[in-house]
Amino acid sequence: MIVIAPEAQALAQADSQTLYRAAVADRRAGRAADAVAKLQLVLAARPDDVDARLNLGLALMALDRLDEAEAAFADVISRAPDYVDARVGLARVAQRRGDLATARRESAEASRLAPTDTEVAALVRSLELGPRWRLDIAASRSALSGGLPDWAEARIAVSRALGDRWNVALALEATERFDNRDTYGELRLDRRLDGGAVYFALGGAPDADYRPELVLGLGGQARLTDRLSATLDASAARYPTGAVTAIQPGVLVEIVPDRLQLAARWIVVRDETDDLRHGYALQSRWQASERVGLRLGYADAPESSEGFTVQVAAWNVGADIGLTDRLTLRVGAVFEDRGAYERQEASVGLGLRF
Repeated sequence: MIVIAPEAQALAQADSQTLYRAAVADRRAGRAADAVAKLQLVLAARPDDVDARLNLGLALMALDRLDEAEAAFADVISRAPDYVDARVGLARVAQRRGDLATARRESAEASRLAPTDTEVAALVRSLELGPRWRLDIAASRSALSGGLPDWAEARIAVSRALGDRWNVALALEATERFDNRDTYGELRLDRRLDGGAVYFALGGAPDADYRPELVLGLGGQARLTDRLSATLDASAARYPTGAVTAIQPGVLVEIVPDRLQLAARWIVVRDETDDLRHGYALQSRWQASERVGLRLGYADAPESSEGFTVQVAAWNVGADIGLTDRLTLRVGAVFEDRGAYERQEASVGLGLRF
């Protein structure tokens, strides 16, 4: 049997403590991957060190490795049930996933253990039920090439959150194209799931000239990894000139969590003449600051409009500007090549949560 001298044990303990301090410094400086590597070495020497395991969970969460972070926090609580920071860690993991019920339960336990802790109080406030209603209004105007008359559109939508899982929305659009006018209405129901969401939409335009007389939409999103989600949208519409169906599988990538997103869709349409058409769309969003989000996208895809389906190549740019915590200004522009003519659109809108 090998006996380790007390001096050697003390030296190993001192080395792991130095490594632990370096790992914490790495994590706080934003070097999460370096922190994880060091903390794993520390825990190999000191598996019962709950502080090191907590910091491992925090570093893993910074890397968006949520399953591993959750396991680290849960291990801390199994060893030290009153460790408040581990409860906060579990709450933030659940919050990232959209599981607000679990996040509130863990934050409530943290608040019970540390009722005067300011970080815990801020977390509890952030998870409280906020505004349940949302009102969106928008207007746009388009200039067409070749001396064609302008297009115009006005939209108003109101939605209501029904608990943590359900949301219902009603939208009304008034549009004018080539001196024809249509009014389109839509009812949409969204359901949040663990690891995703689904929706159902039903809409139509009575006495339609160019909008669909009736349209049914279904779709959803499923999280594949912490940064990758699969999306699917499908619709069936009846136009005055015939039926159009579409299916749009896609992916949503969190390139930088909560900062930079990229979405890609493949668009397959069976048009009013029963021809099969294909296209794609790319959309990015960058949260440039706490108040400003920027959008940029490109699409080359079939679009049903004015009674028939055409291939449209389009760029879109825009910005979402938070004027207050509850009021958002949206501005945007679209540049389209529709084959027979080109279209340039400018839009402005407001979103209010209350």
